[in-house]
Amino acid sequence: MDEKNVIDQMVKISKSVLKAKDSIGKTVEYCREDVIDEGANILRKDSSKKLITFGVKNTNQISRDTVDRLVDNGYLFHTVDKMALGGRAIDVDIINPLTGNVMTGSTSGGCANILLGINDFALGTDGGGSVLAPAISTGLYSIMGKGLGLRGSKRKVSTDKISFLSGLGVISHDYSLCIDVIKNIVNLPGVEENFKIAIPRNRIENKSIRKVVRHLECSMQFKGVEIEDKGDREYLIDRCNEIFNDDMDLVITEEGPIDLFGLGDSVLGTWGNTGKDIQNSSGKELLKVANMINATAVTIPTGELGKGILIIGKEGLNYGSMAISIGKIIMPLFSVPELFRRYFINGYNRDKGGFI
Repeated sequence: MDEKNVIDQMVKISKSVLKAKDSIGKTVEYCREDVIDEGANILRKDSSKKLITFGVKNTNQISRDTVDRLVDNGYLFHTVDKMALGGRAIDVDIINPLTGNVMTGSTSGGCANILLGINDFALGTDGGGSVLAPAISTGLYSIMGKGLGLRGSKRKVSTDKISFLSGLGVISHDYSLCIDVIKNIVNLPGVEENFKIAIPRNRIENKSIRKVVRHLECSMQFKGVEIEDKGDREYLIDRCNEIFNDDMDLVITEEGPIDLFGLGDSVLGTWGNTGKDIQNSSGKELLKVANMINATAVTIPTGELGKGILIIGKEGLNYGSMAISIGKIIMPLFSVPELFRRYFINGYNRDKGGFI
């Protein structure tokens, strides 16, 4: 019996519950204390296991069946996480634990709870960037699986009057964990090596994008494409669809800094030129339409505050698997700052449960 691991894991899970209870009414809507007993039962069967907790966004767009499948695979359903009121793109009730700014929405509580040491991953929904943008703004990884068939059941209308179904997404401090969670929900096929990747021309000289291209150019085909930097969602939807119809498999770009020098929120954007300037300075571009074009999208933090690589694969299991695979290949190219990892990831210590 691995007694040390059992003690470490039970301390971890107990501290997670205590933190969650302290956060009720803030980032947490509801906390399941039963995870302590459930974790103990897992360790009785296998004392070497690591206990992994997750939160679920407070929305009826995530089915109980999805949650049950994850529980059946050994993950511990811990919290119901706060979302931004009305699905807004910012959450004025939560402060981003990393930047100190207002939190990006609408999967706001889920990201905050990861940084606060409450959960290891979060399930969220994305209409116009509500998984991808919060993940980038907090230096976390995400996979939004609309293109894999992971979607809500109730059609909605965006603030700019575009009808859509939400996509289901996973956010974590660990990209491998994001992949494992997705694989427990949907069967991912194997992928070919030779992908056709579009890069927006206005990002080609970007330092992070150059690093990605250099790493992949021996085995992938790249093409520069024109995408106007204008922020109009209908234009971006049409342009992305044109790119994919032109035989491209993926689009790779860098987004951000998210909600640092502006706030990407449609409510603010309706308030004249001042509001529009604030909205357009948010660093949100293609992530606003990934779900609306039924894509699979992946975000990888680059180590620059509020910035991340965005990989968009067109609709279909094969293309979604491509996007996830590319994320795994390029992830080692980037690292988050050591102080961030020590303070938010290792500091709240998912293994030992104490701040180090």
